[in-house]
Amino acid sequence: MKLEKYVDKNIKRRKIILITISAIVLVGFSFLLYKTFASFTESVEFPMMNGKVDYFGNSDIYFVFYEGDKQLEEMPQKDNKENLVFDHGTCDNGATIEWDSEEWGPIVKNLSKSKTKCSLYFDEPKPTAAEYIKNLAKTDTTHLAYDGIELLGEDIGTNDNNLRYIGKNPNNYIDIGDKDGNGNPILWRIIGIMNNIENYNGNKDSYLKVIRSDSIGKYTWDTSVNNVNDGEGVNEWSQADVMKLLNPDFEKNQDIDSSGATQTINNSLYWNSEKGKCYFYNNNEVSNEFVDCDFRSSGISNIVKERLEKVYWNTGTFETEDDSYIYLNTYNAERSSHNGREQCNFLEPYCNDKIDRTTKWLGYIGLMYPSDYWFAVGEEARNDCLQVPLGYFGDFECQNNDWLYNEEYQWTMTPAPHSEYAQQVYAIFDEGNGLNIGSILSYDIRPVVYLKSSVRIATNPNPEQEYGSIGNPFILE
Repeated sequence: MKLEKYVDKNIKRRKIILITISAIVLVGFSFLLYKTFASFTESVEFPMMNGKVDYFGNSDIYFVFYEGDKQLEEMPQKDNKENLVFDHGTCDNGATIEWDSEEWGPIVKNLSKSKTKCSLYFDEPKPTAAEYIKNLAKTDTTHLAYDGIELLGEDIGTNDNNLRYIGKNPNNYIDIGDKDGNGNPILWRIIGIMNNIENYNGNKDSYLKVIRSDSIGKYTWDTSVNNVNDGEGVNEWSQADVMKLLNPDFEKNQDIDSSGATQTINNSLYWNSEKGKCYFYNNNEVSNEFVDCDFRSSGISNIVKERLEKVYWNTGTFETEDDSYIYLNTYNAERSSHNGREQCNFLEPYCNDKIDRTTKWLGYIGLMYPSDYWFAVGEEARNDCLQVPLGYFGDFECQNNDWLYNEEYQWTMTPAPHSEYAQQVYAIFDEGNGLNIGSILSYDIRPVVYLKSSVRIATNPNPEQEYGSIGNPFILE
């Protein structure tokens, strides 16, 4: 009996020892496996001194450096005298590479095999998109022009001296990254290089200003309830219905329909590429109308959102409705401190809104200015047409040499002063004139954005075709 107990104790002790040893081995093997796996998937360390790598000496990865097609002996330093910058990199064995510009070094990912080679290519910095267009202007004086005209032997232009595409149909198409439902690029067109634009940080820079090539639909600029400006809207961009449709942070925007029900409407649908309800006014109808709208295949993509600069837009206007509407006055009025309500003398029924007026707005997406339309005129008519009041632009057939004209009514983002109405906004009419009209009407919406100053235009992928044409648009890197 005592012997049996002794044997049982030894057997149990051996089992405990075996289980413990097995557990230790298993944990050790798991830890080794984890470290091996982690070293290939999460991070990579390699011996490097002054940019020189010990090729496979003590590492599972090595780097080769190039300037163009020329192999370099070492990696260029951050502030190298040749002014070389990182262009791109490739790795074999399925690994991928990113570049940390702050730390000035490569980050390798998806490294699953040993003895992996990565090639890093350096080159002189490519011009920004703004620099690229400015270089084109040195030779293309037909379709690119700076603000202003020659008048009495003197160049008369704006203080900002912006560079713009002009004429009937210049090659200014650009693919900024959006795709439609079929995967085709949604084309925009370059208005020009705008100088002294203030961004959200308060810094001023030059930006590429682009406009959607086609309208995203006909929608109301702004609406209001019946006892506000007689139900015909308010000409203040910072609270306008169309602004809320185009920009973020209005996802919960609501209104009451004619039946008294609450509707979520113009709630950042274009920004979020969603479908929903939008304001639409049917002429000859007394009340506002809601219509179904769908931007799932025409809205702003996340790729494009990363390329947009948030800037201060000018929303000023003329001091009075009788001001001379020549091009320079229009440009300056848009940047003035005058708003669309200050001249409205009749309090009832069209001037009774209590909305605070602003002449600057911080945001991502706006519309064209009247001066953008004006300055886009080109060909031999440019000098004469820039001296024609915008209200008579079509009467002199200036629109026939203006690529922003599309034979439809188009909204601008500029309010119009009026002595009797506080809901007037400038629009481009179908016959080509630029005139003020009630904001409640539904006209073409063509979004306008400023691209970040760091964006670059890629090398022409089809050298046999004119770069910037509708069939071969500029492409952003």
